[in-house]
Amino acid sequence: MIIAGKKEITAIHVGKRAITAVYVGARLVWQAISSCFGSGFWQGDKPWSRTDGWKRMK
Repeated sequence: MIIAGKKEITAIHVGKRAITAVYVGARLVWQAISSCFGSGFWQGDKPWSRTDGWKRMK
C-alpha cells in the first residue's frame, strides 16, 4: 500500500495509460490487481495459490 498525503494510492496514470506496477530497484512496491473472478480480494500475506489466494467478498 502506498500513501500520499493521507490518501491511499489505488491507481496511477501516465497520460491515458494506467501503470500496473511500481518498482524501487528490483523490488515490487505496488501492484494493481484486478479480479477476473468477480468480486474478491487478494490476501497479500499468502503466496500465489490456485486454491486459497483469492477470497470471495460476502
